[in-house]
Amino acid sequence: MSIELTAEQKVERIRTLNDLARKNPGVAGRAVMTAGFAAREDLDHHAAITLIMAFNQFDEGNDPHGEHDFGAIYRLPSGEWVPRRPEDKKPIAETIFWKIDCYDNALEFGSEAPWDAERTTRVLTIMLASEY
Repeated sequence: MSIELTAEQKVERIRTLNDLARKNPGVAGRAVMTAGFAAREDLDHHAAITLIMAFNQFDEGNDPHGEHDFGAIYRLPSGEWVPRRPEDKKPIAETIFWKIDCYDNALEFGSEAPWDAERTTRVLTIMLASEY
């Protein structure tokens, strides 16, 4: 006998699983990077992935469904990586997007039950904004 979840419970479960996948890339799902991001220096990879794992800048603009499945981080001209676009309109050298997609376990189709960890494989993709 299975218990039917409410829509709110499903969203909460999706959010929890997405947070787990983002905080544990490659462990609680799969993690991939695009060719553009892969071509960056290892120090940039480390800085960006560290910020993605700690990301908590969710709001209506980047998380309208409350699932914590998308975000952006920024590299300033100084080389510093920041989790939020500077409010003072400072120039940004580069924008990195990350997104989590939920697939069936064969990675052929979107998951029919993204709230169910047993029936879903999460894929975290890290990319240059220009590659989106």
